[in-house]
Amino acid sequence: MKRQTWVRTPLWLTVALLICCLITAWLAVHGFYYSLFVALCLTAFVAYAIYRYILRSARAMAQFIWSVRYSEFLSSPTSNPNATPPLPEELLTEMQDALEYYRSNLQKKESELQYFQALANHIDMAILVYTPDGQIEWINDATKRLIHINRPHTVNDLIDFHPELPAKLRTLKAGDLSVWQIKQEEETVQFALSSMEFIIQGRKLLIAGMKNIHSALDNRETEAWQKLIRVLTHEIMNSITPIISLTELLTKYADNLEGDEDTKTEIRQMLQTIGRRGNGLVRFMNSYREVSHLPHPLLKLYNTGELLKEVVQLMQNDTNDLHLSLPNIPLRLIADKEQVEQVLINLIRNARENEATQITLSAGITPGDHLFLRVTDNGTGIDPEVQERIFIPFFTTKPTGSGIGLTISRQIMHQHHGSITVQSKVGEGSMFTLLFPIV
Repeated sequence: MKRQTWVRTPLWLTVALLICCLITAWLAVHGFYYSLFVALCLTAFVAYAIYRYILRSARAMAQFIWSVRYSEFLSSPTSNPNATPPLPEELLTEMQDALEYYRSNLQKKESELQYFQALANHIDMAILVYTPDGQIEWINDATKRLIHINRPHTVNDLIDFHPELPAKLRTLKAGDLSVWQIKQEEETVQFALSSMEFIIQGRKLLIAGMKNIHSALDNRETEAWQKLIRVLTHEIMNSITPIISLTELLTKYADNLEGDEDTKTEIRQMLQTIGRRGNGLVRFMNSYREVSHLPHPLLKLYNTGELLKEVVQLMQNDTNDLHLSLPNIPLRLIADKEQVEQVLINLIRNARENEATQITLSAGITPGDHLFLRVTDNGTGIDPEVQERIFIPFFTTKPTGSGIGLTISRQIMHQHHGSITVQSKVGEGSMFTLLFPIV
């Protein structure tokens, strides 16, 4: 171990003070008063030197502690090379080494903290850190976008987002998992709520993770319907095609059958009926193939206002029931123009079939930072029970409907990484909202 030479100065000062005190006492006992005066002066000088040394040491130590406490390393005891060293060079070097080590570790910890904060803010999962009594310690940017609150202080501040969420967070245990559905102004959000806990510096903290799973559930449901439709169309087509072929073949041989002409005519009519219904079923199944074989969108950048204006020009009728409501600032949309137009046309036709006399097309930005296109009408509205099924393939309330219009619209929105939602009241009208990622 390296010998610490900085202890020599206080040692020599202490020895000098002790010697001066002994000499002063001896001179006082033997009556050497002139020499005693000189010894007293020398003792006072040594004591003053010790006092100055202690004062400089205290100041240097206070400055060292201040530098550590406030991380102000530019004000360390050795920051001014022109100043008189308050302490021995060896001691100042060790203090400076300690400060450098502390500074490097602090910078490393700060870098790691900034890295993990940036990572937590980058993920799309909402993260909420809070104490068991409900005090919120930290939230990431995804949480702010989800709850639309910049700085909540307690879990009670989340009551506007969902009235039952504060109570759920207070009783949430590590490992719990639940699915919640939130109906906001522009969209319906389904998210999975999970939790974990940890202890830091003797304090227990809870971490709640809220993941928006609405799009994932919609995608899974859509994929399931697509697979089902592909299987059904394949099996039905394989069964119907030979029936049609045999019907056509039997029709050719009907004239050669034994019996009177009326019987032959009746047989031909029955065979024609079977063939006609078979061909109709084939056309019916071919229409449903569109649901599972939509072309991939050709994405380009468009101005939403111009897109909506073209739809209005295309679909406007003699009653002038179509209207536009556009924002003051232009909005840009990355989409397949023809497919988005087809969705809007389907919604306009549905509104007119539901006796709407006023249909408004609008655009804007949701609180959740999504670009939306909206079709609002004053038609008959949709029953709440029906609303839950209108996007299901084959479901329709129209006598001559195919049940694929809204299904295809939903497929198109999924291929655009967006969604389609509906809000409706019976007798007041409906509002369909197309949500797109913002550019």
